[in-house]
Amino acid sequence: MIKKGFIALIGFGFVLTSCIKHEVIPAPTPTADLHAHFVGIINNTNTEYTTNVLGYENTSYKVKVIQPPGGNSTAVYYSEMQSPSQTQSIAVGLGSINFDSGVANDPPLALFEPFFSANDAPAYSDNGAAGFEVVYNDATNRQWKSSEFSNFAGSTANFTGIQVESDETGDYSKFICTFDCYMYSLNPDSLALAPPVAHVDSFLIEDAVYTGWFQR
Repeated sequence: MIKKGFIALIGFGFVLTSCIKHEVIPAPTPTADLHAHFVGIINNTNTEYTTNVLGYENTSYKVKVIQPPGGNSTAVYYSEMQSPSQTQSIAVGLGSINFDSGVANDPPLALFEPFFSANDAPAYSDNGAAGFEVVYNDATNRQWKSSEFSNFAGSTANFTGIQVESDETGDYSKFICTFDCYMYSLNPDSLALAPPVAHVDSFLIEDAVYTGWFQR
């Protein structure tokens, strides 16, 4: 009887062990390695925006002009260092990517990925329509933009370290952008003069280095 009980106990243990389910640990989900930072001299003032300092972070958006299916739709991509608690912000834009909106709502990865490396030394272009644009908001929330008509001989714009990474949240083109340019803004006070005069103010951004990304 003791022997039979011992055998039964072994059998019960075997059945219990076989019923235990092994935990399956899923493979880690790939995450794009995204970093953002800006440093430069804006209107003779050393300026720096760092991720998670004063709420600054990099955001990416695009401006699209959609044509009927089969037409030449365009997308201009922007990367911006901004903070919900600060007025000052700076953005760089590059465009345009041409695509057929009848096929997809946004440029496909096959167009997005090679576009930035093919335009790593762009000319300045208003609204980024055919090249590079800088947009800056100052402490008074006044907006300033670069201009394709600027006669500043020292204007530069270069992208390096271009790398496309993807994860569950999307596709990203990472970059390091260096630039020097004049920024322009219509002086609203000049319009109150009699007769009205459209006076444009300007200042220089120099030695600027923007590390960020564009999201498809």
